[in-house]
Amino acid sequence: MRAKDSDALSRLVFATRSGGLSHLVHAIREVLDADVGLFDLSGSTLAASPSRSIWAADVLLGARDGDVVEGCAVRAVEVDGERVACLAVRTESDDGAVLPVAVDLVAIELMRLRAAQVGWRELVSGLLDDILAGRVSEDDAVARLRAAGLDVSRPFRMLVGWADLPAGARRSLPWGGIYALMNGQREPFLRVVRDGRVLMLVPDDDLPDRIAETLLRQLSRLGAGARVGVSLPHRGAAGVRVGFFEASSALEEGEGVHHPRRLDLVRLLVMTNAAVPLGELAREQLRPLLDYDAAHGTALLETFRAYLETDRDIVRATERLFIHRNTLRYRLRQITGLLDVDLDSVATIATLWLALRALDGEGAFDKGNVQ
Repeated sequence: MRAKDSDALSRLVFATRSGGLSHLVHAIREVLDADVGLFDLSGSTLAASPSRSIWAADVLLGARDGDVVEGCAVRAVEVDGERVACLAVRTESDDGAVLPVAVDLVAIELMRLRAAQVGWRELVSGLLDDILAGRVSEDDAVARLRAAGLDVSRPFRMLVGWADLPAGARRSLPWGGIYALMNGQREPFLRVVRDGRVLMLVPDDDLPDRIAETLLRQLSRLGAGARVGVSLPHRGAAGVRVGFFEASSALEEGEGVHHPRRLDLVRLLVMTNAAVPLGELAREQLRPLLDYDAAHGTALLETFRAYLETDRDIVRATERLFIHRNTLRYRLRQITGLLDVDLDSVATIATLWLALRALDGEGAFDKGNVQ
C-alpha cells in the first residue's frame, strides 16, 4: 500500500472513532478532495460534506454499485448482505484503496447504529409483551414507556401490519431512525416486530394513515396478502392493549389498510384466549353437524353459518345459499335436532356463534402470526 493511501486510511479510521458518520464523511472529502454524500434508501441525507451541497439522491440511489452517475462515483453500503445506504463522491475515479475502505467504515458505523436501534426495539418489545399480558400496572407501564422515549399520555394509534413473508424477509424491512440515532435521538415512533407482525405506535396527528400506507407498501414488496390494521386513538397503557386488539381485529378485514368497526368481542376472545382451547371446544360443540355433513355430503354447518351471519334473516340467508325458504327451514329443523338446542334462545345463539368463530380461527390466514 502506498504511504499516501496508508496515511489517508489512518485519518478515516481516526475520524470514525472520534466522531461517527459525520466526521467520517468529512474526512473522506478531505482525503479525496471531492464532495461526499451519504443517503439512506428513502433518499434522506444522512451526512454530507460540504453540508449544504446539493445531490440528486433519487438518481444516485437508482445506480448500481460502482457506477458513475451525474459526475459521482456511487458505492452501495451493505450490512449483512443487505443494501442500506448509498455513498456518493464527486469524482470520476478513485486511484487508490481509499474509497472501498471508506465504504467499509461507513458500513461498520451503520452496524453500530443498527445494533443500538435493535437493542432499543428489543427492550420496548419486551415491555409491550408485559403490557399486553397485563403483567405491569398502568402507572409502571406508563413510566417505563416514558423512559423508553414514548409518551402515551398523549393520543396515539396502534398500527399492526402482516404479510405472508418468506423466512428472513422481515430483516429486509427498511430501517427507521438512522438519522435520529446519529444525533442521539429516539425514533419519532415505535416500530417493532413481534410474533410475525410489525407493531407501530404513532402520534394521533396527520401521520397515521400515511404511515400505514407506507408500511403496507413495504410489506407488499416482501410478501403476499399484506394488510395493516389501524386502531382508534387512545392514551395510556390500557390504550396500548385496546389499540393492539382493535388493529389486530381490523386485519381480518382482508388485504389493504383497515380501521376497526365496532369492536368485535367474540373475535377478540377467539384471538386472545390462548389459555382456553376454544378451537377444540368449538369442534366438540359442533361435532354433530360436522359428522353429519361428512357422512351424508350435506352442508348443514355452512347453512347454519349463513343463517347466523345474516342475523337469522330467512330471506337474506336463502339468497346467499341459493335455496328455497322451505329448504332452509327444513335444514334448521335438522340442525336443531342434531345439536339438541333451542335456536330461539339468545344464550344458545351466542354460544354457537362463538363456536363458529373459534372454528374459523383454526384456519385463519394469520394463524401463528396474528393470533
